[in-house]
Amino acid sequence: MIDMLYDLLGKTGYIHPLHPPFTHGPIGAVIVAFCFGIGIVLWKRQSFLQSAYHVVVIAFVLYFPTVLAGVMDWQYFYSGAWILPIQIKIALAALLFILLTSTLIVGRIPEVRPSVMVILLILCLVNVLSLGYFGGQLVYEGRTPSVNENLFPGRDIFVSHCSGCHANGGNILYPNLPLRTAPQLSTYEEFITFVRNPRLPDGSKGPMPAFSQKDLSDQQARELYEYIITGLAKPVRNGRWQ
Repeated sequence: MIDMLYDLLGKTGYIHPLHPPFTHGPIGAVIVAFCFGIGIVLWKRQSFLQSAYHVVVIAFVLYFPTVLAGVMDWQYFYSGAWILPIQIKIALAALLFILLTSTLIVGRIPEVRPSVMVILLILCLVNVLSLGYFGGQLVYEGRTPSVNENLFPGRDIFVSHCSGCHANGGNILYPNLPLRTAPQLSTYEEFITFVRNPRLPDGSKGPMPAFSQKDLSDQQARELYEYIITGLAKPVRNGRWQ
């Protein structure tokens, strides 16, 4: 179901993750609520407290589609890999839910001290900034080198299937086994064999999913291979990848 959605979007020319555009909603709302919190401190006006509360309501509503888009991106672009930035983002997202819920509950108490609301708003702001930071790690580390136009199909496949764990030819899960120097890149035959049945150096099955013909055709695999060895892999020296 998720693949169908992203495939449909891909046909329209949209090949990027869905989550980043959604994040502007709750993050922006939290920032605005924090600004009203500053107004509470500086001008002691009740209207700022009410406005901050209403903006938090907006942030809370937008939280859910944002999380849903994030989970979908995680499954599609990262194959559900349990990598550190993902772990941190999930923990922070759960904490944000608790903070927003607490702010909404506290904000309904008639005699609540404004300072309590301000503290909660500060915690919400720190949380969303942290979410943005680790989200940026995933997005910007997933950038791919510029290549000739004839390699664009392979680059698009890399972005949608590989860049989550192999940003810029690296390996988030196993930094000592970067893609750019993988021995499986020596020939296309070795590459396609590995893609169909990936294994760790000791022969055990790792977290990388196997790509069947349905997931990645031989033609797509060839395009992906040409992109990797041209744009990411280090050159062959003395018959070995360096």
